[in-house]
Amino acid sequence: MLELALLPIVTSLALSATPVVIPFAQDGTATAPAAQAAGIPSAAELQEKVGVLFESLQKEYETLGEPTPEKMAAFQAQVAQKVDAMLVGLNLAELDSERLAALEPVLRLSPSATERFIAVLSERAKEPNAAGFRATVQSKMLSMTAPDPLAFAALLGHPGFVEAIATEEGVAVLDSASDASADALKPHAAVLESLAGKFNAEAPLSLMAASGGYLRACGTALPKEKATAIRTQVVAALQTQEAKASGREKKVLERLIKSVNGAAGRGELIGFACPTLTCDWVSRADGSAPWKSIADLKGKVVVLDFWATWCGPCIGSFPQIAEMRKHYPEKDVEVVGITSVQGMVAHQKRERVTCEGDVKKERAETLEFMKDMGVTWTVAMTAEDVFNNDFGIRGIPFVAVLDQDGKVFKAGMHPSDETAIRAAIDELLAKNAKKG
Repeated sequence: MLELALLPIVTSLALSATPVVIPFAQDGTATAPAAQAAGIPSAAELQEKVGVLFESLQKEYETLGEPTPEKMAAFQAQVAQKVDAMLVGLNLAELDSERLAALEPVLRLSPSATERFIAVLSERAKEPNAAGFRATVQSKMLSMTAPDPLAFAALLGHPGFVEAIATEEGVAVLDSASDASADALKPHAAVLESLAGKFNAEAPLSLMAASGGYLRACGTALPKEKATAIRTQVVAALQTQEAKASGREKKVLERLIKSVNGAAGRGELIGFACPTLTCDWVSRADGSAPWKSIADLKGKVVVLDFWATWCGPCIGSFPQIAEMRKHYPEKDVEVVGITSVQGMVAHQKRERVTCEGDVKKERAETLEFMKDMGVTWTVAMTAEDVFNNDFGIRGIPFVAVLDQDGKVFKAGMHPSDETAIRAAIDELLAKNAKKG
């Protein structure tokens, strides 16, 4: 799942949305060998090499056309070869944190480079402190093919977790662990409760960025009255900080407030009525509009696939969405691609088109995109952003399934997880059949 700011080449490879950052010691200094061997490129030189590589890969990716699984597999192999060639002569274990950070964007693009990076992190993960915690998280993230809430929940008990809570790894652990079950989170209830005081009006933005995951975890692990009290405190701290902030920091805090106050943030998504989705534009590839509102679909199981034209993994999952549309009768199941105005349409078979400030143009271009890509399901543009706060969407593609009464039955799935999505649909269809 990926964010808008990431390059299409990165999105096409479906990398982790959470950056891997090199660990720092308790005093804030980089955890790395004391001396560097002569002749090792500087961090700036390595960063420049990475930039040149990504620029060349971007150009090659744009010539692929429709990103079929076969094309993407071949492209990934080509990328890995180029990364390995760039790393020839470099011993990752000898690099300091600054140099490793410069290389990090490409270390996950090659299996052999990833293996070498994990070996370095595993060695640095042995320390029972913040540095060890961060290295442990990084190595786990590199080893996972998909986020594992249970594995991240276990890391809440790491001796360096509390110290590293404000780091990107601390935020990532809270964010992923918050999706774990009550059984996995309750053993860490005391740790979670002890963190409440850290989320205050003077806390750094890096820590407040973890507030969403923290509140979700508290809502699962703690008694309702304690979780509610912590929520009230954290929201007040966010609002106080937002009132005093300006520029980018103010925008970040505004997004955080919207996120924690959304249905998912309040713990009121699964089992509750579908949050408002204002469908400003609904269309099939032939230009017809089969319905106007999600409410019109009551009586059907509804699969919502949140996506955008610039999102490589979203487009890469189109074959699975098409197969799902083909598999289920339209009278029983509706499949809806949910997107929002992006100011551009990233065509796969023609030049990208800028549509900033021209919604009609973007709708028309989106329709052409649908025709080009063989979209067989309905697409809706909503007034709400595709990174919908009520659904707690932090990355796309993101799939939610609504039951026949319009309530959210499942959320947070990836289109590629066809087994889980179909199991949810089949369960709902079976329940409805029994009622009948």
